[in-house]
This record gives sequence, C-alpha cells and structure tokens, in this order.
Amino acid sequence: MYLTKLSSSTLLFTGIAILFFCSLSLNAQTDSLQGKSYEELIGLYDTTFYEDPAKANMYAAAAYELAKKNGDQEKLVIAKYYVARSKYYLTKYSESTKDLEEVIRIATEISDNVLLYKSHSLKGNNLFEQNKHHESLDLYLKAKKYAKLTDNPLFIARINISIAFIKKFHKDYEEAINVLLENLKLLEQYDGDEKKKKNNQRTVLMQLADTYLRIKKPKEAEHYNDLALKLSPKEEFHDAYYWGFMNKAIIEYQNKNFEKSIEYSRQVETYYKNTNKLSNLATPYFYIGKSFYELGNNSQAVEYLEKAIAISDEFKLDFQEKKEVYRYLDLAHSLLGNSKKANEYSIMFYELDKKNDSLDIALNNRINKEHDIIPLQEEIESLDKNTKYLYVFSGILLTILVSFFIWFKQRQKRNKKRFQELLITIEKLEQPKKKNSQKIIPKETSNTVTDKNALQILKDLEKFEEKEFYLRKDCTLSYVAKKLKTNTTYLSNVINTHKEKSFKSYLSELRINAALIQLKNNPKLRSYTVKAIAEEFGFKRPETFSRAFKTQTNMYPSNYIKNLENQQIT
Repeated sequence: MYLTKLSSSTLLFTGIAILFFCSLSLNAQTDSLQGKSYEELIGLYDTTFYEDPAKANMYAAAAYELAKKNGDQEKLVIAKYYVARSKYYLTKYSESTKDLEEVIRIATEISDNVLLYKSHSLKGNNLFEQNKHHESLDLYLKAKKYAKLTDNPLFIARINISIAFIKKFHKDYEEAINVLLENLKLLEQYDGDEKKKKNNQRTVLMQLADTYLRIKKPKEAEHYNDLALKLSPKEEFHDAYYWGFMNKAIIEYQNKNFEKSIEYSRQVETYYKNTNKLSNLATPYFYIGKSFYELGNNSQAVEYLEKAIAISDEFKLDFQEKKEVYRYLDLAHSLLGNSKKANEYSIMFYELDKKNDSLDIALNNRINKEHDIIPLQEEIESLDKNTKYLYVFSGILLTILVSFFIWFKQRQKRNKKRFQELLITIEKLEQPKKKNSQKIIPKETSNTVTDKNALQILKDLEKFEEKEFYLRKDCTLSYVAKKLKTNTTYLSNVINTHKEKSFKSYLSELRINAALIQLKNNPKLRSYTVKAIAEEFGFKRPETFSRAFKTQTNMYPSNYIKNLENQQIT
C-alpha cells in the first residue's frame, strides 16, 4: 500500500513539474518574440511555414498583435491572412474561415485586390475541405474576378486550377484536363518569379497526372507525373514527392503490375505514418487492397479495403474512391463466401452511386455556366457600345451558319461510320454459336473461373441466352435467379465479376443485340413504331428502349432503321 501511494505522489509531482517547465518554456518563447520587429516575425513565418505551420502560426499571430498595437491596418490585415493560411494547413478550417472574414472586410475597405483574391481563394479551399463544394465554387469565382483586376497571370492560373480541381472531383475529367493544359501553357510563358512559376507548374502537372489516371490513361499520366517529380526533389518537397510516388503506384496498378503497386503503396504508407499524416492513408490502403484482390488474396484485400473506409470515416474525408471500395468489398466478400457482408456493401455502393451522380450533375452545370459561359458574356459586354450589337449579331449569325454546316457534315460522316461499325458488330453476333461461345468466358483481364457454382451459373446463362428468355417483359433479376436455381445476390455477383457489368446492363445488351440483328434482317419489323419494336424486345417503355439503344450503339433506333433503308435503296 505504501509503495502505491509513493508512486502516485511521484507521478503527481512529475506532472506538475512538467507543466511548470512547459509554461516556463512557452513564456520564454513568447518573451523572445516581444523584442522582434514586424518584418522579423514575417520573415520567421516565411522560413518555417512549410516545415512547421504551427510555429509559423505563432509568428503570424505575434506580428498581428504588434500591428494591432501600432494601429497599422495594412500590416495587420496581411498578418491576419498569414494566421488564417497557417490554420488551413493545420486543418483548422472553421477557424481559418472566421479569420478570413476579418481579412476580407479590411481588404475591401482599403481596396487591396491582391489580398481579396488570396483571401477568397483560401476561404474557398476551407469550404471545399468541409465538403461545401457549391459555396467553395462561389468563392473561387469571386477570387477570379479579383485575380483579373491584379493583371497577374499566376493568380488567374491558380484560381483556374482550383476550378479545374472541382471539375475533376465531380468527374468532368475532359474539361478539367482542358483547363489544366491551358494553364500549363500560360505558366510556360510566364517570365516572373521562377520559384513561384515552378510551384504552380508542379501543382498543374500533378493534377494532370491524377486526372489522366481517373480516365485510365496511365501512359499520359506517367508523362506528366515524371515531369512533376523532376520539380519535386524528395529532400526539399517531401509531400509533393510522395504524392507523385503514390501516382506511380496507381500507374503500376493500371498497367497490371500489382506486386509493384503494393510495394510503392507501402512506401507511401510508411511516410504518412512516420509524419503522422494519417488522413492520407486511405489512398495507399485502397490500392494495396485492390492489388491483393487482383492477385487472388481476398482476405488481405478485405483487410486493407476496410482500413481505407475506416480512415475515410475517422477523418470525415470526401474520399472519391469510396464507391469503388464498396464494390471491391462486395466482390471480395462474395468470393470468401460472406454473402451477408457482400450484400451490405452492395447496398452501400448503389446508394452512394445514386447520391454522387446527382451532386456531380448539379455542380458541373453550375461550373459550365459560371466559369465557361459568363466570362464569354463579359468579353462581349466590354466592346464599344456603338459597335458591339453589329459585331455580336454578325459574329453570332456567321458562327451559327458555319457551325451548323460543320456539325451537319460531321454528323453525317459520324453516323455513316457508326453504322458501318454496327454492321461489323452485327456480323460477329450472327456468327454460329460455336464461334461465339466465348461470350460466357471472362475477358483476358478478368479472374479465371474457379468457383464450381459460378461456372455452372455461367453455363446456365448460356442456355438462358439461347432460349431468348431475356425478351420477356417480366425478365428480372429475381426471375433469372429462379430459373437458374440460385439467389439474386450470388447471381448479381457472378455477372458483375465474370461478365464485368451489372445485371441491368447485361440484360439490356442482350435485348439490343437481338434488336440489331432482327431489324437488319426483317424489313417488316422496320415498319413498326418504336413503341412496338421496344415491346417486341422486352422493353416496357419506348423511352427506355431508345436510351439503351443509344447508349450501346451511339445511334438512336430511328437513325439505325433509316440507314438500313438507305442501304437497301442504294
């Protein structure tokens, strides 16, 4: 008992002593700043910002208090911006946003366009990190207006990069690439501060690499990623280097070098753990998990994929790959025989897919309108009032005529090409069943069918296709599962894994293929209405049939029929 009491007393004394010395250390540190000038404090902020943002925040706060004491508004507002900037890097987004409201108020009073651009841009970054993407876009658009007033091409490039990032985040990848490539050209022509130029080039190159990876173009991604890594030596730019190194892991994954992808991802994992940047672990965990799945190690796949979800949830990340994580967890658990868990993740996948699609469409419509269309309107309004209407009217009329002619010719050429490609496809579909029997075998990139149950289902699906049960209007997942004497979850997983498509896509593809062949060979069927044709091939509504036909063939049924009739005439 005595020993226990002594131990507790010792611990209490030690704790008090530590607090005392920490207090002395903090006071000594604060006292050491009191003798420094505003310029010295800002200099210390600049030199420590990237290595130690917490210390940089302390210097900026001291500079702010000094400027406030001296009543110097211009110095005060700059120091306050630096406080907000360091808080952003410390992930204190709400505090940073609150500080920026004061910066924006004072910068407006003193008409400082540079600071108004920077503060609106930084506030947009804060809101983006808090998943408030619409509000973030509002602030980026305001920042862009102030950037134009400064006539600084770097500011315009930076804000365009932020807008491109939102485009990329919401899957408007081609537009994001266009914006980034335009800004890369703009930066190449910039002859100002070389360090700032390289910093912005590094950002654009990394965003380009990431965007190309999202549309599965590893060759283009590798080109821009290598350029970015040349501007990011490991000793000087740790975070940028490992961002690029993670891109290398993703490139290896897309090139099907799964073991190499795991090796690179583990190095990135080690760096983030050693630097306590745990919120960044979701991506390396995701690619380690996916790679294990492709290598057939489903237990390890589940372990790392669930780690990725845990990190995403713990840090409340807007993790773009979350939907895909759910899909792979569904597949991995199915192969492990955990049908209950597989079904849970399947539901999560479809719910998130539906939610993301609606958000992407809404935000991309806003970006296209306010980032792409409004700037064009502003240029028109800047013309001289006496001549602008004539120029605008003439320009629009000429543009419409030329555009219509080019569009019409290109459309004719495109439709002709699509029709010829369709005929080749139909010819393959009409080949004898023996030659076409490989349809039930997965593609070369798919997993080999080792599950006896899955193999049996694939054989039964072949019979299902031969008997054309898919043309029934009541052909649903439940109907097919009952026919094949299995359950809907397992059937769905087999089709997802081995046909590499959802049941809905699989059924639609069979029906459209049948329509293509019969419309080609049956002139009487071509005289039916679209509604009657749709019903003939199992579709309940003509709109659904037309949409599915266009998705699969890039051509509406009416255009296909017209081309068939024209071919017969000629």
